Amino acid sequence: PHCAPHWALTPPRHHRSTSVNRPYIEHIGMALPEYGEKPQLTSEPLLCWNWLCPYVHRVTLALAHKKAHIAELNIQLPHKPTWFAEFSPLGKVPAVTYLEDGEQAVLYESMALMDWVNNYYTDGPSLLPSSAAKTCLVRIISSRFDSIAVPTWYKMLRGVKEEDFSPSFKTWHAELTWLEGQMQGTGPYFMGAAPTLVDTCIAPWLLRVFVIQHWRGVDLLAGHAKLQAWVNFYKALPEVAATYRPPAGEPWEGAMSKVFAPIAIESSNFSKMQA
Repeated sequence: PHCAPHWALTPPRHHRSTSVNRPYIEHIGMALPEYGEKPQLTSEPLLCWNWLCPYVHRVTLALAHKKAHIAELNIQLPHKPTWFAEFSPLGKVPAVTYLEDGEQAVLYESMALMDWVNNYYTDGPSLLPSSAAKTCLVRIISSRFDSIAVPTWYKMLRGVKEEDFSPSFKTWHAELTWLEGQMQGTGPYFMGAAPTLVDTCIAPWLLRVFVIQHWRGVDLLAGHAKLQAWVNFYKALPEVAATYRPPAGEPWEGAMSKVFAPIAIESSNFSKMQA
């Protein structure tokens, strides 16, 4: 797909449709950081995204499970347009903007945007349990993963030396042990028979454990059979696979490992920690 001249966006009709005959996400992308004029907003939501960002991946996974369609604006983070702050006050992706009752809505933060997807696209299946108690549990699990597991994942990626890597590695496995204890029923999703916002919250980092294995030589799911089974099931879902959109001609895992190189700095092998 290509961007329209001067960013004249033509949003898809019936944006809340759940038709399975259309792509999960309407992609308006771009190859070069020549953004041109600022997009003219309409009542159709516009997602500012980038393929490599795990926080964006939370939102696109939620959209995929809702079978929802949204126009996208591919923001190349090193080359952000000058007008991007009007769409994302923090200058980051993901962000969603559109006109609601004639006024511009400016939405950001991946946890909040997952909720927005679930509430806005009313035709798709709900991504929250019907039980109030289990909905609260979804919030608890998601909040804890976001505040502990996610920063720990990045600390491991930055941990070139063993004394830096080891404490984070221990924290990661303690968190995964706790996480497995929160899994509900017999699956196949985290909370049972249907996907919820827990799946979309945790998936981007658990689907990227190969990045840590590539740079640090350790299997982050070793000893966590329930989560390994969940990852194997989840990544094989067609709607999940459709959210992997690396640059043309590059495999997702290879491209993803390369883009994290500036954070990883250099390779280290800490496989002895799993002996």
